[in-house]
Amino acid sequence: MTISALIIDDEKLARDELKYLLDSLGGVDVVAQGANGIEAVDLIEKHHPDLVFLDVQMPGQDGFGVVQRLMEHSRAETASCCWRGNNRHTSAANCLRHGL
Repeated sequence: MTISALIIDDEKLARDELKYLLDSLGGVDVVAQGANGIEAVDLIEKHHPDLVFLDVQMPGQDGFGVVQRLMEHSRAETASCCWRGNNRHTSAANCLRHGL
């Protein structure tokens, strides 16, 4: 079974690296990539992925804002994985607080 996934990060190099790693593992089909929170919501609504790799810290709407927006609109069928952040403890605590 193949898992559909999105990669959302404002740094292209980070997106490319994660896609390379996922392609190397197999079983994950990266259906699209985005660079900010607005693109994330649009891509999630368009592709309905099984999993979203979501950067926590992005300009404009951050990863937590994306999750909050999706939860407000009852689109919680997609699993999110918050990743990347300068303060790992703060990021982990925020992920737990937002139900990730």
